[in-house]
Amino acid sequence: MPTLLQFADNFSPVAAGNARFAFANAADAPTLQATLTQVGVKNPKTYTVTAAAGAEASASLTTRTYLVQVVASGSTTVLASEQMGLTDQSVTFTYAAGEATNNSVELINRVVKDAF
Repeated sequence: MPTLLQFADNFSPVAAGNARFAFANAADAPTLQATLTQVGVKNPKTYTVTAAAGAEASASLTTRTYLVQVVASGSTTVLASEQMGLTDQSVTFTYAAGEATNNSVELINRVVKDAF
């Protein structure tokens, strides 16, 4: 049965050259991990943001394009994958929605610019 979830979004200032990635687990899924890997650089850095079911977690990252892959904790099965650009001094809210049991988890993104 669908459930309404509420998240306390963080709109605090973001430093120049950075972006905030907020990841919310709104899926019918256990704890999810979003792994962000820099795209188009010689030695890409990787970041991981973990959100329990019904919770949100965030990280401050350098401004650039990332490959975002979402898996259930402890799994190697990719539930969702996409490339996204994190823009300077923005907050990108990414919501995982769908069901992990049938691999239908997708990402819904909302960007708030000028968080300074």
